[in-house]
Amino acid sequence: MNSFILKASNILKNDGLFVFIKRLYNFSLVKLKRLYLKKDFGEWDKLKNKYKGKRIFILGNGPSLNKTQLHYLKDEYTMCFNRVNLMLERLNWTPNFYVMTDDLLIKDMYSEVKKEILPKVTYAFFPDLHPSNVNFRKRIGTHNNVFYLNTDIPEFRTDLPRCGINKTVVNAGMQIAAYLGFAEIYLLGVDMTFGEQKVQKSNSREWKAVKDDDPNHFDPRYFGKGRRYHNPTVHEMLEQFDIGRKFFANLGIKVINAGVGGKLESFQRIDYCSLFQYTEEDKERLYMRMVFPDQLYTSFNKCIEEIPSLKNIDEFVKKMSLFSVDVEMLAEFMQVAIQTHIPFGPYKGKYIFKKR
Repeated sequence: MNSFILKASNILKNDGLFVFIKRLYNFSLVKLKRLYLKKDFGEWDKLKNKYKGKRIFILGNGPSLNKTQLHYLKDEYTMCFNRVNLMLERLNWTPNFYVMTDDLLIKDMYSEVKKEILPKVTYAFFPDLHPSNVNFRKRIGTHNNVFYLNTDIPEFRTDLPRCGINKTVVNAGMQIAAYLGFAEIYLLGVDMTFGEQKVQKSNSREWKAVKDDDPNHFDPRYFGKGRRYHNPTVHEMLEQFDIGRKFFANLGIKVINAGVGGKLESFQRIDYCSLFQYTEEDKERLYMRMVFPDQLYTSFNKCIEEIPSLKNIDEFVKKMSLFSVDVEMLAEFMQVAIQTHIPFGPYKGKYIFKKR
C-alpha cells in the first residue's frame, strides 16, 4: 500500500491529475479484464529447465555493444530485446530468445517484430496484457514460438508465466532465463548511462525522439525520429537490479556483468574475452566470415591494407563499397553512414563498413 501511495503522489507531482486519472483507469481496467481475458499463456511446462545448467548471454542495447566482440557469441545461447533487429545484419548469429515488455515500443514496431524477429528466434516472450492496458496478444497474435507473460505484479518470480517487469525488460529476461534453467547469466550492453537527446515530452514518462541521433543505444536510429519511448529512470532500474541480485543469488544462479564500462555495479564483473578459448586464428576467421561470407577477403591485414581508412567524416563518400575507421571514431561515422553502410566490429581496434 505504501509503494502504491508513493507512486500515486509521484505521478500527481510530475504529471498532474489528468495523467494520474488515466493511469488509474487503465490499471483498474486491467484488473477487470483479467476476469474474462484469454488465459492461454502457452505450454510453459515444456520450457521449465529445458536448458538446465547452461550459460546464456543477455544483451541490453547500450552503446557498449559497439565495443564488444559480439562475433564470439556464434555458438552461445543469447537473449535480446526490443529493437535488436537493427543489429542482426551486423552479426554472425541470431538470438535464441527475444523479449519485449514495453507498451510504447509494441505500438510502434509490432509489424517489425512479426516480420524480422519472430521467424528467426527459437522463443519469444511478451506480456499478454500490459499493466498500462496495452494488449500485446492482439498485436502479436498466436505463434508456435511465442509465450505470453502475466506482468501485473512488479515482483521477481519463479512461477512463470507470472513475471515482474521491474522497471526494465532485462529483469524480465533474467527471470525467463532462470525459468529455462540457465545457471549462468552474463549481461552485455546493460550500460545504465544515458546522455541527452532532443525529444518531445508528452509527460514525464513518455517521450518521442526528434532526430535519428540516439546516443544511448548501439544504433543512432534505435529511438530515432518519431520513435516513442519511456524516460529512463536510472535510479529506479538500479534499485531493481540490486533486488534482482539477491533474488537470483538465492536461487543459486550466477548473474555476472561482462559488459564494457557502464555504471551497472549490482553484479560481479568479469572480462568478456576471458569467457572464450578462441585462438587468434579462430578470432580472425569468425570476424572475416561474418564480414565477408563470400570470402572476398579472408585476411584482416590484407583487407585493411587495401580498403580506405578514413580519419574524418569529410572523407566519407556514400558510394564507397568498403572503408575502415578506428573504434574511437565509430559513433561519429555511424551518424553519417548507417543508412548506406553496415558496420562490422570491433576487431583489432577497427570497424569495417560495408555498403548495403
